Amino acid sequence: MTVILPFLVNAALNFILGLLVALFLGPEAFGLYAIGAALVVLVNTVALDWLKLSAVRFYTALTRERDPGIRATLDLLFAAVALGLCALLAVALLMGFDGGLPPALLAAAVLAAIGAGWFDYHGAIARARFLDVAYARLIFVRAVVILVLMVGGAWLTRDPVMVLFAGLAGTIASVLSVRGRLSDGPLSLAGARKGLAREFLRYGLPLVAGNAVYSLIPLLNRSLLAEAHGLAESGYFSLASDIGLRLFPMLATMLEIVLLREVIRLDETRGRAAARKRIAGNMVLVLAAILPAALGFWLILPAFEALFVPAAFRGHFAGFMALLLPGFAAIALFQAAVYPVFLLEKRTLIAALVALAGLGVNLAWLLGLPGPAAPLHFAVAQSAGFLTVLLVTAFVALRSLPKGPPLRDIACVLLAGVAMGLAIWPLRGRLPPLLEIVLQIGLGGLVYGAVILACDVARWRTGLKLRWLARKAKALRKSP
Repeated sequence: MTVILPFLVNAALNFILGLLVALFLGPEAFGLYAIGAALVVLVNTVALDWLKLSAVRFYTALTRERDPGIRATLDLLFAAVALGLCALLAVALLMGFDGGLPPALLAAAVLAAIGAGWFDYHGAIARARFLDVAYARLIFVRAVVILVLMVGGAWLTRDPVMVLFAGLAGTIASVLSVRGRLSDGPLSLAGARKGLAREFLRYGLPLVAGNAVYSLIPLLNRSLLAEAHGLAESGYFSLASDIGLRLFPMLATMLEIVLLREVIRLDETRGRAAARKRIAGNMVLVLAAILPAALGFWLILPAFEALFVPAAFRGHFAGFMALLLPGFAAIALFQAAVYPVFLLEKRTLIAALVALAGLGVNLAWLLGLPGPAAPLHFAVAQSAGFLTVLLVTAFVALRSLPKGPPLRDIACVLLAGVAMGLAIWPLRGRLPPLLEIVLQIGLGGLVYGAVILACDVARWRTGLKLRWLARKAKALRKSP
């Protein structure tokens, strides 16, 4: 719960953040901001994400004691890459290269990417050492501070550049709040080893290449949409895309943090076979969490748009979001359910190859249409690319596991989703928005949970019953 609660708070605050920034910037400025924000993700992914991934896989409480060189190498590599990015940015600005963006926006995006990488790296260190309180503080402080600074910056300046710099300031504040707790001592140049750096590169670069392509797809779609239909249309698309890319990967990351570290610990203590078995079981849990989130979001879209989306974006948001949701669900399932198979086995090259296939599907959809692509076609193309990634990697992952997830449990999860949809569909667009969304969430949650428990998916009902009996027995022992 120490890990889960900050993620829930962070998800709520990020949801509010996206809507308020869009409200104060307006469609055109938000479209420019969204391109800058996508560039932040892309630079962070390409240059720094391999260090976070290496920390998650190689740096544990056990290896921290046995091999201090792992942390020393990681720290030194991060410092070197960050300085290299700053130097490249300075050279690019001096030579007049801006990639078609305002120079200030380019600078803000690169610096914000370094800050995001610093945050992700320290988050990985906290997760690897099971420092749940420190991790919770890191997440919570960042969420609160960037909400205040970024929304305040959008309100006061209406400037996308200032909003990005405000996000950087909040990220720095969050890392400084836990820096001492996560430190292994001063940076040790002597402790770093070239061999470890090469191993991290071999492991992380294919993952980075894949993640870079996943980040490139939304950035490419926003840029092409802005070029074809203007920044305002790109802004409409970007608000739906930003909210989905904040909420669903965040849900997947929450599940990954809770589940993957247990898989790695099982691999260290009980062997590879036990770890693989746990991954197969985890797939059911991930599906049971992501399916109702995606389906439920689609069902509440009319009330959601009427209640929360800024007036300037209404009439566009729901159309884009409905078509983007399958892709968001697919990338979340890939990250939390399928990716751990390849991380455990250190078979990371497939991530890059499948990502290229997803990008190819995205571009083929847009380029294969007769005439210019309509705005909604960009949402379909993005979802098609992400669904391709999920289907191909799931096929490969399931073939490599000795035993797949229980088909009965998967069927029961799908049945629960159908029952939830049938229960709340009649309410869609029929009531005042606030009443409608409250009834939809409440009734949908009750129906979905009831079917899951009735089917005893993953033996959750049995587990709850055993806990209740254990507490009852304990209470009886204490009574006179």
